[in-house]
Amino acid sequence: MLAGPRFQRPFRGVRIPAALPNTLATRCRALRLVLPRDVAFSHETAALLCDLPVPEFDGEVDVIVPPGSVVPKIAGVDGHVGLDPATVIEVHGLPVVQPERTFVHLAATWRRDDLAVFGDAMLRRWTTHERLHDEVAGLARRRGIVRARDVLRLVMPGVDSPMETRVRLLLVDAGLPCPEVGVNVTDRTGTWLARPDLSYPDLKIAIEYDGDHHRTDRRQWQRDRYRDEQLRDAGWIVIPLTADDVLRHPQRTIERIRRYIHLRSTLPAPR
Repeated sequence: MLAGPRFQRPFRGVRIPAALPNTLATRCRALRLVLPRDVAFSHETAALLCDLPVPEFDGEVDVIVPPGSVVPKIAGVDGHVGLDPATVIEVHGLPVVQPERTFVHLAATWRRDDLAVFGDAMLRRWTTHERLHDEVAGLARRRGIVRARDVLRLVMPGVDSPMETRVRLLLVDAGLPCPEVGVNVTDRTGTWLARPDLSYPDLKIAIEYDGDHHRTDRRQWQRDRYRDEQLRDAGWIVIPLTADDVLRHPQRTIERIRRYIHLRSTLPAPR
């Protein structure tokens, strides 16, 4: 019966009902049955369990053990050493390395932009910039710590999506001023108009990243158009961007925004 279709075999020595959803959390719960008690889930697995963005996932479950412990050798499991029990939290009923320490773990192998996206996402839900700074500052002589410190300077609160982070980094790398994140715009009477994703308030330039749902959700599309009209009536330049603008045509996007910055720097924005 255990070898039949009613059960899955995610790991050697483990059987789970086939009807259970094939999710990472389910696999981790199954793996817990054959792991030592002092093991926690870490790295990309910890990030995904915390619903944080991961650029690539090879399917292997990451676990970490304290120094001196034996790393589990199980097919489909990537083992690491160096667990600090004080950094373990419970997520979905599982022991998971907290995002602040995961940021440092991932810094050893991740690209700068991916790590900055992760850091921005952490500040939306899991931590503050101060707590993340304290975590990074308190570690030394650790693989990835130099990159973690460099990327920490790029991490900003208030970012709503990974692509907004990538737009900001694209502009900064091109030598353009760093746009502000989530600034509320009001008219001359103090009435709230909008909260652009990114903006240059002094120049009245708003940059809006429109994901697919902005195009496919009719209500969202109507809200976006009304918002843009309100901003333009108040004298703002609104620059909508899509994934193609950022990923396929970055140079064209840079020049487009550079042109508007130059225009507004030469000709002041209407009041």
